[in-house]
Amino acid sequence: MTIYADRLDSMVEDVRFKAEHPEHVWDERAIDWPLTKDSTVVEVGGYTGRWALQIARRYWPRLFVFEPQPWAHAVAQAVLGSAATVLNYGLADHDGVMAMGNWETDGCSLVNTIRSTSEGRFCEIKTAFERLEIGEIDLMLMNIEGYEYTLLPYMLDKGILPKRLMVQYHLFGDPYGLIMAGHWARLEALGYKIAWTYGIMLTAWERN
Repeated sequence: MTIYADRLDSMVEDVRFKAEHPEHVWDERAIDWPLTKDSTVVEVGGYTGRWALQIARRYWPRLFVFEPQPWAHAVAQAVLGSAATVLNYGLADHDGVMAMGNWETDGCSLVNTIRSTSEGRFCEIKTAFERLEIGEIDLMLMNIEGYEYTLLPYMLDKGILPKRLMVQYHLFGDPYGLIMAGHWARLEALGYKIAWTYGIMLTAWERN
């Protein structure tokens, strides 16, 4: 994060501005849920904390943000302060340090590793949740640049079933949408129904 140290204040201000000025209709939908201060909210792939800040300001829930890029974690931590637990690692199907492409961008990815590769730290999701005493999850947002094709089915296999789940899909990991269609069918079989959808941009499910 050292190369960004002199820009931290301006980056924090930029996140706060964007939190107050949503760009898309799905940004508005993504923060409109029946949550309270007693709710547990998890963001997987928190980047610099814009969505988490919106959630914190509106509901003040028990909020966890996972972000493996050190500079983005530092910005999110500065943005959120005591309003969230901001973890400097990502969630995966195993513990480890893994190569990530598009490093230092909002497209940083375990799957798309062609450009600007560095390494991020990851923890196995069930172990991480047990360590943090995360039980029932009222809302989860997953935006992890193609790794959703690995993490989402693994999470379901482990019995981690958020009451509400939002996922952004990335077609470079599934160009014909076949894996995504399989995920949607599995979620339906587990009792989820689509609350609203903007296709790959963002889709939300609720579980009965």
